[in-house]
Amino acid sequence: MSAKPSKSFLKFVGLMALLSLAPVSMYIIYTRTGGPASDKEQKFQKNLRYAFMRGEDAIDLAPLADWPYIKVCALDSGLTHDEVTKVLGFDYQYFDQMNWLHLAGFWTLVFVDVEREASWGMARPVTTIRIPRKDLADLKLPAGAKGTCITHDGRAEIERHAAPVGESPVTVSLVDARQD
Repeated sequence: MSAKPSKSFLKFVGLMALLSLAPVSMYIIYTRTGGPASDKEQKFQKNLRYAFMRGEDAIDLAPLADWPYIKVCALDSGLTHDEVTKVLGFDYQYFDQMNWLHLAGFWTLVFVDVEREASWGMARPVTTIRIPRKDLADLKLPAGAKGTCITHDGRAEIERHAAPVGESPVTVSLVDARQD
């Protein structure tokens, strides 16, 4: 009898080794990149990029989002659950699903709609969109703020500046219509 493993056994071991890499790959995707982008996120980012290319100094966010909302909040990276709750004005129960929030390369737009009755009780529709700082735009917040919110009729003011190749030359600050 041979002490050498059979070819089928070696194939099985190779397959098991390959399959064991899947959890590691998923971990890397979620911790390094913030997870895969949703269709809403990809569409909004594309619309926002086109709005930046128009060259205007301010843009209305409402036409870029094809979902209802009453306010939109911009959040800096690295916030705790309590800090997000303070900015949003309510306890966002899906805070732990914003896998990118700890990454300095992203900031977040949170679109919040009115609380309404759903089949399981009261629900507040919230759409979160991560914005990559280098690829799309950086965020400018009021001094000392970790986030800011504007109403549906607010706007994003755009500052353009020189930037090295591979980095966005755009900085965004949210301005509420009441601040005009």
